Amino acid sequence: MFLDEAKINIKAGDGGSGIISFFYTKARGKKIACGGSGGRGGNVIIKASGSVSSLYNFKKKIHFKAQNGKSGMPNNRSGKNGDDLIINVPVGTIVKSEKEKVLSDLSEEGSSAVIAGGGIGGKGNASLISRKKRFPSFAEKGEKVEEAWINLELRLIADAALVGFPNAGKSTIISRISAAKPRIADYPFTTTIPNLGVVSVDDESFVVTDIPGLIKGAHSGVGLGDKFLRHIMRSLMLVMVLDGQKILEDGSEIIKTFDVLREEIRLYDSGLYDRDYIVAVNKIDLISDRSIAEDIKEKLEKKSGREVFLISAFVGTGMQDLVWALYKKIKECREKLMEEKEKELKSCDAVKIYTVDARKLEDEKMEVRRQGNEYVIESKKLERIVSMTDFENEEALEHLKRRLKKMGIGDKLKKMGVEEGSTVIIGNLVFELKE
Repeated sequence: MFLDEAKINIKAGDGGSGIISFFYTKARGKKIACGGSGGRGGNVIIKASGSVSSLYNFKKKIHFKAQNGKSGMPNNRSGKNGDDLIINVPVGTIVKSEKEKVLSDLSEEGSSAVIAGGGIGGKGNASLISRKKRFPSFAEKGEKVEEAWINLELRLIADAALVGFPNAGKSTIISRISAAKPRIADYPFTTTIPNLGVVSVDDESFVVTDIPGLIKGAHSGVGLGDKFLRHIMRSLMLVMVLDGQKILEDGSEIIKTFDVLREEIRLYDSGLYDRDYIVAVNKIDLISDRSIAEDIKEKLEKKSGREVFLISAFVGTGMQDLVWALYKKIKECREKLMEEKEKELKSCDAVKIYTVDARKLEDEKMEVRRQGNEYVIESKKLERIVSMTDFENEEALEHLKRRLKKMGIGDKLKKMGVEEGSTVIIGNLVFELKE
């Protein structure tokens, strides 16, 4: 079954905790800290795979969790890192946060993104030796990672998209020019899911899709086509399919249909509206007077400034010309796209680019929020340090105090308007700001 939207719950692995361990030398009776550090938790990775065609599997399973890191061991042995969890999705999937922020666009086979990073492993006491603490009797806890909900949205990748009103014959066209076998019937809204078909021309091929029929108001949620409009966003070009039967009723009606289609696309996305297109008037086998059809063709070409094809997908009239026109247009679009990419790469070569780890950038942010007479510090880095501290161990608390002082947190808070003597909250740590 076809499913193009899914909401899943993900959780990266927690970091393993460091341990407290000592060994004693028999000769001198020395005590040496040897507690190993915990392993890092596994990441949650979303990967685009050609072996997956729909998001249907996420209807059955919605919870995904990466492996936790293992705790440290004696004799300076670190715990094993947790295995990453790779979730395969169809090529063309967009990953969004619960608040609809785009996290990644997986538009190419094999492309992947780390959506949730695993927790950091806590340091064992062997890694916490300092000049002041030669025999530390404390270790860090592993970082705990929160679960999150993400949205997956599939956008099919096709070279050309057939767009038209219900019953215009889009499914018949795609079945005629490719091996696709969509559901076809002589009533509106027969197509309820997008269909993909591969069209072969000589030794080359291109992909065509047709979506459920649009009606007036589709951009704002009217009818079936609106929820599938996103599937044509990646198409290089569009084919506006018009129902030739309307010529028999009133020649001007088919012109109005064309105007409505173009307007719906404009209202949905201006970039899609500017994309190249051709026009195909289908079902001309029902028109006995060919001169009427030719007259409509002339009017549509004048109005659109594009080539118009008179076709009958049912009997095959004009289909070869349509396929060749599509092939040429798509080839031009691909060449133009390649030229743009080459220009982009050349401009990138002239500029040295430095990349910054998004997680590190997020860690450095620090905000102060007043809550009554208390000040709540929001900082990923500080919250992580606090959460990894063992509050039941006095040495660990002293180490935290020294660490915060060394980082100059007190001075930073005063500069941010926090007065001396105020109650400050960082995660589950509550303290009074003093010299």
